[in-house]
Amino acid sequence: MAVTATEQLTLKKALNQANPNIIADALAKTDLGSILESIEYDTGTVTAATAITLPDPGALVVQSVRVVAGTLTGARIVCDSGITPAQFGSTGIATCAVSANGKTITFEANVTQVLVRYVKNPAVLLTSAF
Repeated sequence: MAVTATEQLTLKKALNQANPNIIADALAKTDLGSILESIEYDTGTVTAATAITLPDPGALVVQSVRVVAGTLTGARIVCDSGITPAQFGSTGIATCAVSANGKTITFEANVTQVLVRYVKNPAVLLTSAF
């Protein structure tokens, strides 16, 4: 006799199905109101470091990064973690790398204050069981 496995209902599938019997619970679990809010995070003055950590649950999307104080101040081109942060000549233009989980931003040089505008990660992963 063959054994059949039932497919697990994830939060993503529950949201995509839009079943009126479960959609309200699925939306509540995502903390949707918080996901739709753009947050501006100011590190305040920190000890010189080449990386900062965003508050939990981290960033889903990083909109902008600006170094207010540090070795090189100004806006950063935001990239994924596959790059090595770098400054381009003496132009003042530089990159920063955001970790895959959206919690750490790495810079090309020491920073002592950073402003980050981002949309935070959902409170619960969409791949989690519903």
